[in-house]
Amino acid sequence: MLELLRDGSLLTRAQIVKRSGLSRVTVTNRLNALANAGYVISQPSTARTGGRPAEVLALNAHRGWLLGADVGSSHARLGLADLAGRLVDHTDLDLNVDDGPGTVLSLIDDAFSHLLSRRNLDTRAVLGVGIGMPGPVEYSTGRLVSPPTMNGWDGVDVHAHFTRSIGAPVQVDKDANIIALGVQRVLDPPVQDVLVVKVGMGIGCGIISRGSILRGAHGAAGDLGHIPRPGGDLCRCGQHGCAEATAGGWAIAARLREGGHHQVRTSADIVRLAALRDPQALPLLRAAGQRIGEVVAEAIGVVNPALVVVAGDLARAEEPLMAGVRERVYQRSHPLATRDLQIITSPLGADAGLHGATYLAADLALDPRRIDSAVSTSV
Repeated sequence: MLELLRDGSLLTRAQIVKRSGLSRVTVTNRLNALANAGYVISQPSTARTGGRPAEVLALNAHRGWLLGADVGSSHARLGLADLAGRLVDHTDLDLNVDDGPGTVLSLIDDAFSHLLSRRNLDTRAVLGVGIGMPGPVEYSTGRLVSPPTMNGWDGVDVHAHFTRSIGAPVQVDKDANIIALGVQRVLDPPVQDVLVVKVGMGIGCGIISRGSILRGAHGAAGDLGHIPRPGGDLCRCGQHGCAEATAGGWAIAARLREGGHHQVRTSADIVRLAALRDPQALPLLRAAGQRIGEVVAEAIGVVNPALVVVAGDLARAEEPLMAGVRERVYQRSHPLATRDLQIITSPLGADAGLHGATYLAADLALDPRRIDSAVSTSV
């Protein structure tokens, strides 16, 4: 029943009976229990019926709070959301994941504490935490698994760290997956098969197949940035010819520095140059889009999505990058796979990962088993 109310719907008991398929007695008893536990609130309907206003029910979005973090290789975006997953505050951090887990996780702890303190909250008010990390994550444990570019992070238990520091349920996933989740939740109409390519300092991919995120055996599904080809440039992972070695923000920034743009360090720096129509940045972004399009075309041949979404900080460069992606995808994919295929930038912009992290936290906080426990305790 809470699932019916999570999107902000205001429903009468009769509507909940109809949509849930449960009996009126069951719905009444369950709603009373949820109200006693503080998860559901009632209010008069504003609909004009000519008689007594009907009571409508809603999720109590202030029953608790959620924390989310979208962690990249050089920055992180963190947010505080209500129980419905709506962001109420956020902050950005500059960081370097190669500084190691101790430094990076402490920075995130401090940022979370700051977000809570700005609302006069503490960790006791937090009901769920969602974290996206820039490397493969074993979803069942929240451990990093052999990340290709995160020195010192292999085997680090990010789940355990935030469970200790916050004391709320925690879910950890790779950053491309939480971006995919954020995008999936806002698509209207819904799309069941989506390829979400994250382009920032690194390159990743979240795959939504038949409505669910495809993670693979060890959390490495969708690692398009590190599919090598013979004779290519050396990648920071040690292989030659990875897409990241051409199209990753770190590679583009290095080439721009070689060309005289000595201050370029981040994806945001590259996007600023693109907005100024810089003659060095534009062809590099076009070439990056073409290289991304090549690996996306290969993925399209495997998963046959209905939609490709390009997200991440570099996606804000728009035209030069996207033109290259579309050129190679339509050039190299089978006509059947691209017949109705759309290729778009993220409808959530750079916030897709943060929204995905808070949705992940909301799924945890409103998990039926957790709700059952809370309801039983309140009786």
